Amino acid sequence: MEQSVAFRIGQFECRVVYDGVVIVPDMVTPRQFDPRDPTTGLPMDVNCLFVRTGRHEVLVDTGCGDWPGFSGGRLIGNLAAVGVKAADIDTVIITHAHGDHIGGNVDAHGKPAFPNARYVMHRQEWDYWTAKLAEPVSDRDMNAIARKNLPPIKDRLVLLDKDTEIVPGVKAVLSPGHTPGGLMLMVSSQGRTLWCIGDLIHHEAELDRFDLYAIFDVARNEAVAERKRRLPELADSGVPVFAAHLKFPGLARFARQGGRLVLQPVTLPLG
Repeated sequence: MEQSVAFRIGQFECRVVYDGVVIVPDMVTPRQFDPRDPTTGLPMDVNCLFVRTGRHEVLVDTGCGDWPGFSGGRLIGNLAAVGVKAADIDTVIITHAHGDHIGGNVDAHGKPAFPNARYVMHRQEWDYWTAKLAEPVSDRDMNAIARKNLPPIKDRLVLLDKDTEIVPGVKAVLSPGHTPGGLMLMVSSQGRTLWCIGDLIHHEAELDRFDLYAIFDVARNEAVAERKRRLPELADSGVPVFAAHLKFPGLARFARQGGRLVLQPVTLPLG
């Protein structure tokens, strides 16, 4: 399997980088989930996005890191394989602070894994997770991953309070529900656009049932409302999207077909 896929958005050089696989409760069948038995769960790819704008080297999310029990943590090695060093990254954007999106924030010594980068996330996301850091945890708990991967980046963290262009051509848009401060990103160059939708959906089955993955949603009703609003808008726009958990490389378009929404493949390069 390829470990990364390159494409363009206008003048931006982009690359989806594979981090590995997470096993989550199977909400499609569904079956009783035992986190110690991967055969009871649903495997999902973990994809991260790298964008070279010409002025900035931007990474969207940091994958699983060494989160126990998952076969993630391949991000830095897969970046290095195509000539991108961790020290090259100047901006790390965190769409939201679930463990498979922040697990690679720090290295084995607890230091920021991207030593020359500023980390960017929404203030509501930071406030929600840091308020939970004192709660009891297990090693697979989301709070444990936050405890390990959020405090070490505090001194280089930029917190957003509104929809903001983080670097020229990369705009953050608040998309709450899945988590309180979840972000979508609009990547635009030379009239071309890609929407990075974070965890707006995890699996194409959610196009028929917007509430299917409510188990992961911090605010279920708000998350469902966000899917109902955003997904038809994306389908009508025809703009390609990047989703962290769609099958690698996580690039597709949403489209209307017979009264329902469907995924359509995209042809690379996009721009």
